[in-house]
Amino acid sequence: MFSEHAAHGERTLLPASLQEQRGPTFERLPTASYTNCSACFTLGERLFNRQYASIYASRLKQMRPALIERAKQKWGADVAVKRLCELQVKEKCSVIGTLFKNMELKPSILREISEEHGLLPQPARAKYTDQLDELILEDELQRIKLEGKIDIQKLVTGAVIALFGAEQDNGKFLVEDICTSDIPPQQQLPVSDTDRYVLLVSGLDLGGKNADSLLGLQLLIDMVTGQLGDEGEQSSAAKISRVILAGNLLSRNTQNKDSFTKAKYLTKKTQAASVEAIKMLDEILVQLSASVPVDCMPGEFDPTNYTLPQQPLHHCMFPQAVTYPTMQLVTNPYQADIDGVRFLGTAGQNVNDIFCYSSMNDHLEILEWTLKIGHLSPTAPDTLGCYPFYETDPFIIKECPHVYFCGNAPSFKSKTIKGVEGQRLLLVVVPEFATTQKACLVNLRTLECQPVSFSAFSAEEDIVEMDVSH
Repeated sequence: MFSEHAAHGERTLLPASLQEQRGPTFERLPTASYTNCSACFTLGERLFNRQYASIYASRLKQMRPALIERAKQKWGADVAVKRLCELQVKEKCSVIGTLFKNMELKPSILREISEEHGLLPQPARAKYTDQLDELILEDELQRIKLEGKIDIQKLVTGAVIALFGAEQDNGKFLVEDICTSDIPPQQQLPVSDTDRYVLLVSGLDLGGKNADSLLGLQLLIDMVTGQLGDEGEQSSAAKISRVILAGNLLSRNTQNKDSFTKAKYLTKKTQAASVEAIKMLDEILVQLSASVPVDCMPGEFDPTNYTLPQQPLHHCMFPQAVTYPTMQLVTNPYQADIDGVRFLGTAGQNVNDIFCYSSMNDHLEILEWTLKIGHLSPTAPDTLGCYPFYETDPFIIKECPHVYFCGNAPSFKSKTIKGVEGQRLLLVVVPEFATTQKACLVNLRTLECQPVSFSAFSAEEDIVEMDVSH
């Protein structure tokens, strides 16, 4: 984008006047409208004395009407939709329920207390799927094992789906077809004749061991604030109307758990590793907020509550940045309307958790799958911590966004998909900045996305050079 709009000025050996040396000034294009739509992810009262069964019951109750409608559209209005207690052997019908995946390799509490009881801990795994895994469908009253045309390895616990088939003599439900809630309705995308951009960045990894990423981070700040490049690039940077920091602003290394196990007199004068990282983050937010509106989302390693939805970082940690009205601390997940374009995204915990318990290996595929089943984080609260909601499940996707993103992925990917009702949206997998030195620019007019790299070399190139030298 920036190279296309670079200015080509005439070259001359004569010294320019002072006014010409200063160059033109580019006004940043502001957003015409902005609305934070994350109220459903904000916790009022925090009561943890409820059972988690309530959130599954609420999820099934809320998603059942849409699934009944989709099932009748797919299989015909004459196909009966029955509850599990109403099933008759060999009678074909459709059923709706919540999936439970029985996994032999799923971590248990025994692993956490293995040191205390002398048990052999399970080895760390990237995937917990196994050929012996089983799928079970549950509704309000009953459960039944599934077999037939269903991908056991792909599906995960917590997904609410509709199935077509019949109960067999062995007590199992033979699946012939599957139906999901699919992409929900979408507001019409506003028409615009001006290019405006939203910059998506995740995984700054402040306080980590990768010092090379700080150079790329400063280049990113200079680009956004218009201190990098020629006049053409600066005029393009002025079209960035908002920056979204999608979690993991601090490094995993800032979570020093040794201080909890050591004696207090040994750690009395020791400063937490997160203190310096937070100060650095405050300085970064000051530089960005002085130039452009910034939405700061928490992530897995940031100092806020661990369970989803993560609440905004506390403003007292950023004494300098909070003085700017353009700096906004938001929840994770985060949802907002920017110039009429609906953004919805997370810091990536939901996608990473599904990656561990499903055969899907592509973060973009997982992101699209969560949209089609109509739920941001189906594995919560089974393998991903979340608040024990009682009456409603806020993670249900009731309205299709225009831009759906997840942060802290190993690499950048994007895709434009269309729904059966004419929905058009952009899926964006935002890479971890500390390892890839890449951010993402989303065009609000065309819903196109492109990566922006801030590194002239990578760690892989360093390794190659070392191999050659040896």
